[in-house]
Amino acid sequence: MRPIRPVTDMKGISGSFGIATYLLATILVGYSVAERGQVATAYSAPHVLDLTEKVPAAEQGFPGMPGASFGGPVGVKDSSRYQLPLEIQILGASARDNGDFTLEVLLRNTGNADFELPSSTNITSVEKPGNKSQRLFFFRVRPVAEKQGDAESIGFAATGGSTSVPNSFLRLGPGETLRVLIPAPVETLKQAFKGQMQQLEARVVCSEWQLEDAHYFIQASSDDAVSKNVIKFVLRDGTPAVLQP
Repeated sequence: MRPIRPVTDMKGISGSFGIATYLLATILVGYSVAERGQVATAYSAPHVLDLTEKVPAAEQGFPGMPGASFGGPVGVKDSSRYQLPLEIQILGASARDNGDFTLEVLLRNTGNADFELPSSTNITSVEKPGNKSQRLFFFRVRPVAEKQGDAESIGFAATGGSTSVPNSFLRLGPGETLRVLIPAPVETLKQAFKGQMQQLEARVVCSEWQLEDAHYFIQASSDDAVSKNVIKFVLRDGTPAVLQP
């Protein structure tokens, strides 16, 4: 590649159009070189993280390891706990064409430092042997009435991140927000209506695991971060529907 040399005179560039074109090209080339020279594992968060698409079985994690198929046996080496610097607000829910629901959630970084949110749905790629700083992040929609330990998720999504996997984190600066779309299958929601229950309140709960690099044990885990508001569903002729405020 030829080195980029500074221009010492403008004799080879004629007219204002030529000068403007040259300056624009120089800026773009400089940006391209800087971009190629930077190996980034995180980038600025987009406006929406859509987790509603079904994850292929081959991307759901290695069998028998934490996070595999969003479950599996879990080894716990360290009971280290920490708080997630996140505020969670449910913005609403909508029905999809197939009858399932999509919950829209707003995450806000309430900390004083950047928060790197694991954002890859390819858990298998994140868990590959040799990857560094592996983290798994879980979004769960849980009924309010049930005890935390017994509550079954009526909506779920998992993401992962590793510093060995480019672009597997989303960077949220202090005060920055991110909208997340979480699936809630209608059949699972129906099962949450027990007995004569006609109304169901649910919260979004987020948690995170930090995995060891070599042994796939949970090195540390976060306490649950719970949404500050709830979403309400009702049964109408046996079919769940969102109760609008």
